[in-house]
Amino acid sequence: MLKNKKGITLVALVVTIVVLLILAGVSINLVLGNNGIIARAKDAETKSAEGSQNDLKGMNGLVSEMEGALAGNGSTGSGSGNGGAGGSGTDTKVPAEATAETAPYFPDNTFTKKEGTIDTGLVIQDASGNEYVWVVVPKSLYNNTAYNSNNAKKPSSSTDYANIEYCLQQYTATYRKETSNSDVYYPDDKNVGWFADETAYNNLKNSMLKSVYENGGFYVGRYEAGIGTNRASKSATNSDGKYTIEGMPTPVTKADAYPYTYVTRTQAQNLASNVNSGDKTSSLMFGVQWDLVLAFMHNKGNIADSTLTSNSTTIGNYRDSTFQLSQTVKYAMMSDWTLSSTWNPSTTPTANFVDSSRNKIAQSSEGNGILVTTGTSEKNKVMNIYDIAGNVDEWTLEKKSNTDSPCADRGGDSYDTGSKHPAAGRFSGSTDFSDYTLGFRVSLF
Repeated sequence: MLKNKKGITLVALVVTIVVLLILAGVSINLVLGNNGIIARAKDAETKSAEGSQNDLKGMNGLVSEMEGALAGNGSTGSGSGNGGAGGSGTDTKVPAEATAETAPYFPDNTFTKKEGTIDTGLVIQDASGNEYVWVVVPKSLYNNTAYNSNNAKKPSSSTDYANIEYCLQQYTATYRKETSNSDVYYPDDKNVGWFADETAYNNLKNSMLKSVYENGGFYVGRYEAGIGTNRASKSATNSDGKYTIEGMPTPVTKADAYPYTYVTRTQAQNLASNVNSGDKTSSLMFGVQWDLVLAFMHNKGNIADSTLTSNSTTIGNYRDSTFQLSQTVKYAMMSDWTLSSTWNPSTTPTANFVDSSRNKIAQSSEGNGILVTTGTSEKNKVMNIYDIAGNVDEWTLEKKSNTDSPCADRGGDSYDTGSKHPAAGRFSGSTDFSDYTLGFRVSLF
């Protein structure tokens, strides 16, 4: 018997060679192909270089932004932080809202759009439900010779602060009848946490001016600053007898909150600077910002200037106004300048103040009226902003010409008339003054 010898056939050899060629081709493609190891390595190298370049750009941008950096870091509850809690960062634009005139942004990725547009009042909110409205300040105004003295005052850059402020003041001249008042520093030795000096104050103002110029607007609280429990008295002072915000809750900007009253102007600023502002800055409004809100209401909301400057009864909570309270609102009666400690639901009528249909009844006697929680009535809403007129006066950072009472407040209050205290009106108080008629509102920029 013959035995078969072990070996390889020609067919097997060919198959082996083909398989080896295929494997070699695959290996070469893995190394040299368009998506191969070498290509991926080169791509990684490129992206790394791009990343380094972007980091460099980011650092350069940060250095640029530090030009208008704020003084103070806004430490919550400590009485410090007059300059705001925000910083610089890349703006995340609100989808489909940015135009050549205005470019609203989210303060950071925790904020979302709630409702409205730039033409009806764009509302955003943070993760806790605090709401803000974008105030349009059109970029084209700086090219208008009516506002820049025939181009002599046209800003040359975003850091041309003096000319930016000049143009904004001219743009809002209708609401600046008391021109002796201005956004300038003045000292305060009655409170903890006021601006250290004029430079610190101007740093904050310049940061605001630059932001308004670059973005064509800023955010303002949809509601007056609120608190969860009604405040019935002033805060305690420290061992030096100065007012602080030690132990005071952070304000909210929500409907149906009690007005955050019994605060001094400095306390209001420190509280406002400590709210969640993303990577932006929170603060009281400067005087020019308040005027810009009124210009926004006139230009976008078609509110007559006379309603804002002469008689705001139809858009605010004054003793002589009438409107239907929102279903969830609470109110406290005010008689002879004395505020009741009891807050009634709007559904609970009170003789001569609120009827059974939740309608507020006009008061003829001075010092009478009702104080209401935030979001009073749809009638008192303009461009999605509630109670810019009436309810409580609101502190600003503007200085009045009155030496003894330099702190400017705006908007009017509920025990006075809409003609005596219109939305554009300027009133004043001392640095240690606070009561139930004075609150504040937060702005973001």
